Amino acid sequence: MMKEDTFQSRQDNARDAKQKLLERFRAIASDPAIEAKKAERAAVVAAREARLAAKAEEQRRAAEAKAAEERRIAEEKAAEERRIAEEKAAEEARLEAERLAARPKIIAASKYALAARAIAGMNAPRGGDRDEPRRKAS
Repeated sequence: MMKEDTFQSRQDNARDAKQKLLERFRAIASDPAIEAKKAERAAVVAAREARLAAKAEEQRRAAEAKAAEERRIAEEKAAEERRIAEEKAAEEARLEAERLAARPKIIAASKYALAARAIAGMNAPRGGDRDEPRRKAS
């Protein structure tokens, strides 16, 4: 005699198969070995995340140190450029002051030289030096 294949029997068979499958997965899920593997994986993931966080922190610190060093070098360079510019300006001011201080002396010396030439020209005989004996024409 054959078993009747009715809708109700197919539904019951499907329900029983699902129930057996659920029981099997529940047994696997509550297995201590599997739980230990899950805990081990979680520990590995946590350690990896900690290493990545430490690496990111180290990179951030290195970037900050590099930026601070670059900023320090730029400030030193700017200070050196300011110092050189100030020295150059001071030297130019000193030279200008010397030039301005020397100008009246130069003008006075020029006037003195001009006057001395004029006086020398007045005192010089036009036909020769009077103190020298005349040369005889031979």
